[in-house]
Amino acid sequence: MLRRMRNRIMLAAMLVVSLLCVVGFARQAQEARPRWEYKTTCAHLLDLNKLGEEGWELSAATQDGSTTCLYFKRQK
Repeated sequence: MLRRMRNRIMLAAMLVVSLLCVVGFARQAQEARPRWEYKTTCAHLLDLNKLGEEGWELSAATQDGSTTCLYFKRQK
């Protein structure tokens, strides 16, 4: 009887520890993933130095005729 109770307590403790580990790993993985914000502009006159100082980096550029669009990203 005592042996059976001890086994159940150990099993319950192992389940709790396992759940805590899974929750901890999931939270850690979510925090490790970088989050980004994006900015798009098709204006001709831009102060690229100012954007760079604010943390924006150019990630893509497209051109359709005479219109050039710039796409920036930075980490939140």
